[in-house]
Amino acid sequence: MHELADKLNKELEGTEILSLLSDYGKRMYVPQGIIVQSQEARKKATKYMATIGVALENGNPMNIKAIRDQFGPSLSEKELFLYSPMGGNNALREKWLEDMKEKNPAMKNAETSLPIVTNGLTNGVSIASALFLNKGDCVIRPDKYWENYNLIFEEQIQADVKEFPLFRGTSFNIQGMKKAIENSGTEKVFLMLNFPNNPSGYTPTVKEMNETADMLTELAEKGKKIIVFCDDAYFGLFYTEDVCRQSLFALLCNRNKNIFVIKGDAATKEEMVWGFRIGFLTYGGKGLTKENFHALEQKTLGVIRGTISSCSTPAQNAILKGMNTKGYKEEKQKGIEKLKARFSAMKENLARYNNRKDFVPLPFNSGYFMSFFCTCDAEDLRQKLLNDYQTGVIRTDDHHIRIAFSSCDTEKISGLIDTLYKCSLELNNK
Repeated sequence: MHELADKLNKELEGTEILSLLSDYGKRMYVPQGIIVQSQEARKKATKYMATIGVALENGNPMNIKAIRDQFGPSLSEKELFLYSPMGGNNALREKWLEDMKEKNPAMKNAETSLPIVTNGLTNGVSIASALFLNKGDCVIRPDKYWENYNLIFEEQIQADVKEFPLFRGTSFNIQGMKKAIENSGTEKVFLMLNFPNNPSGYTPTVKEMNETADMLTELAEKGKKIIVFCDDAYFGLFYTEDVCRQSLFALLCNRNKNIFVIKGDAATKEEMVWGFRIGFLTYGGKGLTKENFHALEQKTLGVIRGTISSCSTPAQNAILKGMNTKGYKEEKQKGIEKLKARFSAMKENLARYNNRKDFVPLPFNSGYFMSFFCTCDAEDLRQKLLNDYQTGVIRTDDHHIRIAFSSCDTEKISGLIDTLYKCSLELNNK
């Protein structure tokens, strides 16, 4: 093992984190090479700067005018063209943490890491799984999940993936999750939770979220070591009064030393900048110190350095400047209200078909999506909708389809719902 990795592992001694890291995670470190030496040179090399592989002219990055002209004057050449630090723009990281604490009052007195910038949520999940999962380790997730989890947990890591039903009736299935953890057969489990959920569009209520935190704490007190990854890609898009408006991360990050919690965020969804591919990873756990978080950050930066090196500089600076602009929160809220109007239109139009048993909506209260259970074959329904009605939906398994109401204008939702039910009826009556 490299001496730098060994040094970081020593910073984690006395915590549960060291036992939770994968073999790869234990070996990770940041090389003291080009990046680190260049950062050191920025502070002292005031006469000649000959380190980093960029083309400079009078201290500014050279650029092609035809490309520079595609951007407005609010971003300078340095804010557009220079490499970003491995962990991301530090001002953006601090701003994101400030915003996170404002949205999650339960984090007020909890120590966490500074968010680390990732290349979207997918990259964040991949980094965390590499750091904390060996082949054959137990991953627990609901049966309604985002398909990229398959590529990461099953194909990349080859973990032992176990599922529990997301719903028990119309409620979040806390007991089903508890049973899956208890029956895992392992001391350590990696619990993957996504709220608002993709594909169902469900977020637990305040009562359900608190009960979930209590249940996980109870299991941790009995000795179960639980890594909880909170996939908060659609965080903040909440449409009903009873839905929990805090992340499970906030409720767990200061609960028990056997619970290590990771928050995965996506500016791509929250800030409506999908193509920017900017996400964040934040770590939390009871009793962890700044030294512990430093070691985790360095290991995370090692993964980033060895894969994507760093994330988009102009995307990070555009987000940061936007978040610091007067009126930003009000503009963002207008977008959320438009999505809420589409959610309300879905609910109103679905009520017209509440007696249908062949095509039944799953509970939804947040996010971009909602899903239907269909008695017919879901792929047959998808193909018929596409070919006969020029309507695109996503099949998620043999008997469920996903609707992204986020991408459907409010005035089109009534027609969409009528088409779905008509097509389902035709298929069932064949």
